[in-house]
Amino acid sequence: MKKECSVTRAQEQGPRDYQEDRSFVKHIVGPRYSLWLLAVMDGHGGWGVAELCANEIGGLFTLKDADHTEEALLRLVSKLNTKTARFQEGSTLSVACVLENHNKVSIAVLGDSPVVVLDDKGQLHVSPEHNIRSNQKERENAERRGGICENGYLYREGGNQGLQLSRALGNAYLSRIIVREPEVYTIVGPQWVLVASDGLIDPGHTQSQALFQEIEEYAKQHASASTLMEWALSRRLKDNATALVWG
Repeated sequence: MKKECSVTRAQEQGPRDYQEDRSFVKHIVGPRYSLWLLAVMDGHGGWGVAELCANEIGGLFTLKDADHTEEALLRLVSKLNTKTARFQEGSTLSVACVLENHNKVSIAVLGDSPVVVLDDKGQLHVSPEHNIRSNQKERENAERRGGICENGYLYREGGNQGLQLSRALGNAYLSRIIVREPEVYTIVGPQWVLVASDGLIDPGHTQSQALFQEIEEYAKQHASASTLMEWALSRRLKDNATALVWG
């Protein structure tokens, strides 16, 4: 891992007349660790949940030691869920905890805001998508919980508010159907880390695989957030877009 790393950030509103993306970046030095904490929240139905997360993450994240980063991320998401459970609007939450002096990154994903990691063996790791349009297993599980999937959206019985996501914060109207627990995992040897909203890639989730292949080339060049945003703008944004890059 490189000895000196930094984080770059870029954000665009796109064609929408409002900005519901929020992000958080902080460099934290503890007694036995040095880390970067990066988070992206892609709000929907309003920016309230995403804004709350951006304001609260810094105070809610606690880490005792570098061996328990996944547990720390689970605690963080649980606390944020408690604070947002009654909100009707909602948000994704993707967090990367890059432990520079321990050569690893721990990731928590709730929703479909992508986290992309290039490791020191040249392998690209892309986070799971909790979106019923692109993840058949998540769709089937949502239906088992009583959800109704129509035209790429998830509804409760008798409801008229739909959501692509099978996991998110907020969205109280789907509280019995969507999941509040993130997928959490750790990658050893990160060289480049991207945390983004899906507006940077493909908000329709129909061309993601091909676009991640393009991002792999940018990752190998250690591209900055602004470079990735220029790439996204060249394809014409269809949604709010946010990119945080560590590397």
